Amino acid sequence: MSEEFSFRDIVELAQDVIIVTRAEPLDPPGPVIVYVNPAFTRLTGYTREEAIGQNPRMLQGLDTDRNTIHEIRARLDHDEPLHVAIENYAKDGRSYWLDLSIMPLRNASGKTTHFVAIERDVSLQKELERQLRELAIRDPLTGLFNRRKFFESIDEFRARFESDGVPFAVIDLDIDLFKSVNDSFGHDTGDKVLQEIASVLRSHCRPEDVPARMGGEEFSVILDNATAPFAFEIAERIRKQVETMPILTPAGQRFVTVSLGVALTDTRDPGPDRLTKRADEALYRSKREGRNRTTFRPYGEVSDPPSQEPPA
Repeated sequence: MSEEFSFRDIVELAQDVIIVTRAEPLDPPGPVIVYVNPAFTRLTGYTREEAIGQNPRMLQGLDTDRNTIHEIRARLDHDEPLHVAIENYAKDGRSYWLDLSIMPLRNASGKTTHFVAIERDVSLQKELERQLRELAIRDPLTGLFNRRKFFESIDEFRARFESDGVPFAVIDLDIDLFKSVNDSFGHDTGDKVLQEIASVLRSHCRPEDVPARMGGEEFSVILDNATAPFAFEIAERIRKQVETMPILTPAGQRFVTVSLGVALTDTRDPGPDRLTKRADEALYRSKREGRNRTTFRPYGEVSDPPSQEPPA
């Protein structure tokens, strides 16, 4: 019993995007699109008529990875198949991620005449991966970066400082007498305080800075490209905003204060650990000298006794 069917019908019904281009020329205006299936139109918003005669670069945008584009071109130059992930853009400007396979199509004599691209939309998978990466570096209560991300960033900032000389500062912050907040008003109120402090930190940080919750009532901030006066000013702005910020508790409005320590990176520091230790020593001094204050710890200043624990 013979079965008759059309391979074109199969391609037309496929859920994956299929694009066929001529193999030559590869330089603009090529490679020229000669076929797209209906899945292409559903994903990109471009009609078949709009796509035919164009080249697949019409789907790329500013955030399409340049290295991936170069890899694709290198493989096409050598008539080699490839498999990559790439971010493209629909007609309405929406971005989407593709699992992309491109294969050469050869004629009877072995010459590559066309390329076929088979593309699967993996945007949902990429978004889930992004969310998992965020969960790994974020504090779930405040949404700030976590301790792990903070120390990863410190290493990156230090490496850039050593190579390019870009200075940075660290601010350590601790909520004064935080245990009494939890004991008096409960952990829900304590969580609210932590979230409000996080909001203050975000409001004083630039996109290139790194605000983090280090654990409990402790926070740290990396200030990129900072001078000592600038870092001290930012710390003081944070402190002053917090002390005037009302916190709603079951007993009405209450106020909290914070103590801060500031340190600026220095070429004489043996590594990032020394910088964070100086910021911590400055925080200790703020606590010891009465809380609700900011202390700057310059390089070389005699440190406070390490055997003593700072007051809450």
